[in-house]
Order: sequence, then C-alpha cells, then structure tokens
Amino acid sequence: MTDYSPRRGDHLYVWRKIRMYQHHGIVVTKEDILKKLSSELRPKKVESLMIIEQNICGLDIVTLKQFRTEHPFNYEHDIGCARYKTDPMDYYLNRCGTCYLTDRLSEDLIIENAIRIYNDKNQRDIWKTYSLVLKNCEQFAFICSTNVEYALGEQVLMACNVVKCVFINGMYNAVKFTFQIIRQLAEQIISGMSVEMIVKGNGLAALTAFTLEALIISVRLFIYYYYEEDRSKNLARKYAISPEDYIQEMVQAGFGSLSAFGMSIAGVIVGSTFFVSSMSPIICSIFFGFIGYIAARWLTGLIAIKIRKKLSSDNSEKQVAFKNFPGDDNDTVEFA
Repeated sequence: MTDYSPRRGDHLYVWRKIRMYQHHGIVVTKEDILKKLSSELRPKKVESLMIIEQNICGLDIVTLKQFRTEHPFNYEHDIGCARYKTDPMDYYLNRCGTCYLTDRLSEDLIIENAIRIYNDKNQRDIWKTYSLVLKNCEQFAFICSTNVEYALGEQVLMACNVVKCVFINGMYNAVKFTFQIIRQLAEQIISGMSVEMIVKGNGLAALTAFTLEALIISVRLFIYYYYEEDRSKNLARKYAISPEDYIQEMVQAGFGSLSAFGMSIAGVIVGSTFFVSSMSPIICSIFFGFIGYIAARWLTGLIAIKIRKKLSSDNSEKQVAFKNFPGDDNDTVEFA
C-alpha cells in the first residue's frame, strides 16, 4: 500500500484488470454508519473506515481491504484518491477517473449524499443494476462528491456509443493511413528517395493528424453552442468544449503537428546518417516525430495556461458581482 492514508469523504479508486479500468467508492467512518445508517442496512463488520461502493450487485458497504482486493487471485491493489478542480493541463495528461475539472463538495455533504442514497430504497433499486453508461461505481462516487449527474467516466469511454465509435474509427483510419504513408516512405528510402518526397510525405502525415484532431474538437465546440440548456452537463461529460479551451486545444494541436513534422524529418536524417540498418530512418522518424509532438503540446499548454491565468487575474481586479447566477434571464451586474 502507498503512503496515502484514506480520509473521511474521499473519493477513492483502485485499478482493476492490469490497469484497464478503475473501481471507485466513498470513504465513510464507523460513526457515520452507526449514527446515520438504518440499522437493518448496517454491515456485519464495521471498521473505523469503510467504503460505500456500487458494483454489479448494487450498492454495498465494504472494508478497505475488501475494496482493495481483486478476485480471484485476492491481490490487494494500492489506493488512489481522485483529485477535483485540477489544473486543465494536469487533467488532460492523466487518465480519466483519477482527476476532474469540477470542484468537490465538503466532506460532510459528500457523506450526506452517499448515506442518503444508500438509505433510500428507491435509490438502491436504481443503482442495483450496473450500467456501463449511466450507473456505475465512478458515476456514484462522482455524484456524491459533486451533485453533478451523468458525467462520463472511465467506464463510459469504453462504451460503444455512436459518437465515440465515429471518433475511434476516424482515429483508427488516420493512424492506419499514416502508417501506410510511413511504409511507402520506408520502401522509397531504401531505394533512394529524394529529400523532396520525404518532406511531402511527413507533411501529409502531420496534416492528416492535425485535421482529425481539429475536427474532433470543432464538433465538441458545436455541441457547446448548440445545446445551451445542457451546456454544463455536456462539459462535465466531455462531449463539449468551452471556447477558451477550444482555442488552446487548436494552438496545441497546430504546434504539436508542426513540431512532429520537423522532428520526423530530423529523425530520417539521423537514422540515415548514424545507423546502418535500412529501417533505421523510418524508425527514427516515428520516434522523433512522437517526441516532438508530445514536447510541443506540453510546452504550448504550459504557456497557454500561464496566459489564461494572467488574463483571469487581471479581470478579477474589476470585482464584478452578480446579483443572480450568471446565465439567469434576470441576472444583473454591479461593479464595486
């Protein structure tokens, strides 16, 4: 087990099936169970810290050891704590289910939500059926922690819904097309291809990758503007993207593809100069291009976040006060 010590109200997760997905739950104390939980619903074994979870059998309260243990080998996994209101760059660099952009509630409200759902027979019936899309363990822990319903999670991303399939198929075809170009480049490099053909081939591959990425985030921006009533839910589901994030993603995609283009050409030169094997130029081209793409996205992302923080800090000095919630039909603004 890691050095992390679970605390009351934490949203915990453990990995399952060689890190293919996670299992989630909410930490409650023995006092919470004895004071707030119906007597007939209390587990037989109650420890100082317990986990309220949702699994294929419905809602359940288990010990930390039971939560960590994966059957049939009885292997005890390390525990992780989901982080809320994370930095956008941190969020996009980590696996879904380990961190969220949304802010979390106080620990008392999280516990109240978890036990209220567990005490309610109708709610237990609703959560009794495990659904990969709408009712799973991550959905339960996220709703208890935020009061935001129907947020897509790690498990949902594995579902075969139409939108995801379109994107996945598009990405697959783009990768397949790119590797076909790379294979042709390799064959021509072996036979003595010109520098002009190398530049054109790598440029086409980079342009294809950028076009696909731009298409995906443009569709998400369209969803953001078109479905105004469900805007907050679509943002939480990751179906939509805000205009500010859209600009940042487009800049990162552009610089990433441009850097990958330049570095892939450099890889061809390095592979042809320093290695004897006929496949060295193409292998170096792929490796250099990948490193260039990741480095450029990371660097431009850091710069964009710094700029956005600077702009937001300048705007906050105006001290704008909303009488009603922003977006309300009767909202008004006062300047202090």
